[in-house]
Amino acid sequence: MPKFLLILRGDTQADYSQFTPEDFARILGEYAAWGERMAKEGRLEMGHKLTDEGGRVIWPKAKGKVEVKDGPYVETKEVVGGVYLLQADSYDHAVRLCDGHPNLQFGSIEVRELDFLGGPER
Repeated sequence: MPKFLLILRGDTQADYSQFTPEDFARILGEYAAWGERMAKEGRLEMGHKLTDEGGRVIWPKAKGKVEVKDGPYVETKEVVGGVYLLQADSYDHAVRLCDGHPNLQFGSIEVRELDFLGGPER
């Protein structure tokens, strides 16, 4: 069965200042409920929120060397906040599984099928 990476993107320009701690608790509960539903259906292989601490971006340089910089950059319009790995029958099915996902209240979800380069699925 095909596997799909869901990349959760949030809008960094959104105003979350009006949210109360109760609002955040409710929203986290919605994320947990969605993940639990996918797990019960046998579709969820992995799902994680990314840490709020920066991260690193690796840039290629001349002569096979790389440069590592702090990132991601909050100046961008969207930032990746988490990922899921799901099993779905097709791209269309993976997109339908995202219906009602709480991240769609605050950003977008990029859906990408994994390509195992002719090898066996892991």
